[in-house]
Amino acid sequence: MTRIITALLVFIGGLAAVPAIAGSEEHAPWPEVERSVDPEVERFVEDVLSKMTLERKIGQMIQAEIQHVTPDEVREYGLGSVLNGGGSFPARDDRAPVSDWAALSREFHRAALEAGDGEPAVPLIWGTDAVHGHTNVFGATVFPHNIGLGATRDADLVREIGRATAEQVTATGIDWNFAPTLAVARDARWGRTYESFSSDPSIVSELGRAAILGLQGAPGEDFLASPHVVATAKHFVGDGGTEEGVDQGDARMSEAELARVHGAPYGPALEAGVQTVMASFSSWNGEKMHGNRYLLTEVLKHRMGFDGFIVGDWNGHGQVPGCTVTDCLQAVEAGVDLFMVPEDWKAFRDNLLEHARDGRVSMERIDDAVRRILRVKKRAGLFDDPVPAGAGELPDAEAHRALARRAVRQSLVLLKNADGVLPIDPASRILVVGDGADDIGKQSGGWTLDWQGTKGANERFPNGQSIADGIAELAEAAGGQVRIGEESAEGFEPDVVVAVIGEDPYAEGQGDLDTLEFQAGTREALDLLDRLEALDVPVVTVFLSGRPMWVNPELNRSEAFVAAWLPGSEGGGVADVLIGAPDGGVRHDFTGRLPFAWPASPAPDASGEFPSLFPLGYGLTYAGGGPGRLPEQGMAPRLEDVIPDHGDWTLFDGQPRSPWRLVVNGHNNAGAPEVELTDRRVQGDARRITWAGGVPGFVALAARPPVDLSGFVEDNAVLAFDVRADAALPEDLAAPLPCEPDCAAAGRTLQSALAGLPVGDWQTIRVGLRCLVGGDAGAGNVETIRLFDTAQAARLSLADVRIERDRRPDPGLACVP
Repeated sequence: MTRIITALLVFIGGLAAVPAIAGSEEHAPWPEVERSVDPEVERFVEDVLSKMTLERKIGQMIQAEIQHVTPDEVREYGLGSVLNGGGSFPARDDRAPVSDWAALSREFHRAALEAGDGEPAVPLIWGTDAVHGHTNVFGATVFPHNIGLGATRDADLVREIGRATAEQVTATGIDWNFAPTLAVARDARWGRTYESFSSDPSIVSELGRAAILGLQGAPGEDFLASPHVVATAKHFVGDGGTEEGVDQGDARMSEAELARVHGAPYGPALEAGVQTVMASFSSWNGEKMHGNRYLLTEVLKHRMGFDGFIVGDWNGHGQVPGCTVTDCLQAVEAGVDLFMVPEDWKAFRDNLLEHARDGRVSMERIDDAVRRILRVKKRAGLFDDPVPAGAGELPDAEAHRALARRAVRQSLVLLKNADGVLPIDPASRILVVGDGADDIGKQSGGWTLDWQGTKGANERFPNGQSIADGIAELAEAAGGQVRIGEESAEGFEPDVVVAVIGEDPYAEGQGDLDTLEFQAGTREALDLLDRLEALDVPVVTVFLSGRPMWVNPELNRSEAFVAAWLPGSEGGGVADVLIGAPDGGVRHDFTGRLPFAWPASPAPDASGEFPSLFPLGYGLTYAGGGPGRLPEQGMAPRLEDVIPDHGDWTLFDGQPRSPWRLVVNGHNNAGAPEVELTDRRVQGDARRITWAGGVPGFVALAARPPVDLSGFVEDNAVLAFDVRADAALPEDLAAPLPCEPDCAAAGRTLQSALAGLPVGDWQTIRVGLRCLVGGDAGAGNVETIRLFDTAQAARLSLADVRIERDRRPDPGLACVP
């Protein structure tokens, strides 16, 4: 039987007249979808359901992460799903070939079919975050992020990319993609803005629908027929409307606005046949979505007619008040059907099983969840072809690269082109500079090889091309000369400079900002552009970012300015538009238009809105020139103005705060500890640090440029850090204290304090800052604060690190002034 759905979904949209419900508004404009039930599918599902034990049903409701579950455990516990998180690979090999992915998939899928004794075989479904190509897979084509696709306004292109992504995912033996994101981002300070197609719900609706059709195929045509995969509409609902753009924050608005703006894309998504919807981490008017029965069940399932299943986000149920990661009846009752419990799935299973046996959760609700999961698996053809074969390699690699390069060309938005600097004569002398010029990881952004993305690792993109290499390829073919990097400028007299600058990679809350000012607190890019003025040639700035940002100073220092978003692995697409044709004409003109308004200020006005410098839909072609000189009020302050002269200073809160960065090192470049993201309060807000042992290795916070902490030391401030021992810590684990001999005693005490930490509990340690920076003499020029050092095997997690003025150090952890 082919993977063709017979239950067609017909979107009728419009106002939903429903009875008033507490906390709701009558006539809120939630879209409704009419569905026709396929009796054959329903009979099949009911037959399978009737033969399943309670234990097997509970197993179907759980999704574990591949680093924390084995095929044998899938078999033993009858689990219904697994996932690979961002930066998770078979055997932890970030260069695992496609064949290894496919082989692991076959192991998991075969194990699922063997679960149970005399029960029907129920296939597994494996989910992955292929949000801009199958970006966890070494060698896969990386497409532009959604914000760039929003700039294209090309639904056919987005559908083609969805199809190409499905082909990549299918090749690895995976059958479910956690995409597309349907968020309508309204505040670009949000760290997930680049996952949104636009701030305009009509654009999100059109392109989100296209992405789903590309991933799944069209109902009644090639729906879920190979190589299509199951898609996910996420995150329901209001994730892009939280106050001040805070990730996993609170969307405070009326139901009518929630439905009209943030719910709008879900009608077209259901009409396109999307089979799964992911609940949002965020809240609506103070209530966490994972626990919101009204929106998940009454609205999405009943009113809107969604008959697929709702999947939770990464431990999102654990954020519901009264819940933990391992126990959350509220989310079950609210309507979450499949729970993403990456690590603690066994305890979650045991608790849910106990609740079901004791009657605290009804069998009707359990059966509803499992029925929905079985229905999707049947529609997806998994019962008919339960062990995906996968492939030995990624399919149509050259075609996918060509598609991605076309998408890059169409996504570029020209904001300024004074005196017709662009296009660049390909036969000219071109200097290409900036930290994004030759960095495929930076141009790809988050959700690329790792959850947070990667930087300075071109070798991890064997089929990719940097922007600098793309420019060199076109120019040198026409007789031009290209030099890459500032150091190559000596003795070279360029006709034009291309400066590629922008945001470093990030994902989710790690990318949340307080201001839209680019590089607030530092001036690295501005200093580069200032140095380029000495060359007395035109400067073309290519800006890499996951959002529009306040860049007036950078615009003023550039004759031409291009918003390139996060273009992915095909940097040649940028060159295609910047570099003119050999005959002096235009190779490709700019066609991209802003998917978000471009801010005229780094901060919102009194109404909470950002004034616009360029409106949504703005974009020049080679026929236009753009703005003149722009005001630079609010220009990025210098470092000495960033260091607070009173109160506390946060250096690290899950990620380092500028100018600080987290560094690890080992003896003679060996033995450096491994650092990975972990959770404390919310996903990814801490780092887990592992020492293999045998060679000394340390973890530190380093500042670039060095900072003057004299004022803090004079105030007898402390360095406070929140730490959790993930295993019994070795006796030699300590912070090296440079202010000997005064700190000798404190060093021994700190060593004892760390070694005595209870395993599994977070604890705050406060050390006199003077102890860690070399005393009074060293406080004026601090480059590094060493936190932990050991030569033995150790594992701990680090959360907030801050300098506190009004707290005292722990007993024995103060240095003598």
